[in-house]
Amino acid sequence: MYLNKKKIRTLMVTKADNNYHKFAHQLGVNVAQLHRILNTNSQAGPKFLGRFKSYCDDAHISFEDYIFLEEPLTVNNTGTEG
Repeated sequence: MYLNKKKIRTLMVTKADNNYHKFAHQLGVNVAQLHRILNTNSQAGPKFLGRFKSYCDDAHISFEDYIFLEEPLTVNNTGTEG
């Protein structure tokens, strides 16, 4: 299970004024963990996913709208063939 990081960032903008500290507090996670998950190739683990699921349930948000069941495809736009 993988997070749709783009949609999570949009949620952070609307629910926490684009503030990592505020959003991390709302989720009940460490701000460094939130920042690392959203800004690096790190994937969310079970603890983060569980907290995010609880947050969605409490806020009446569809958790399923923010996840991929399989690893999302990435696009290579290098302009080279082969």
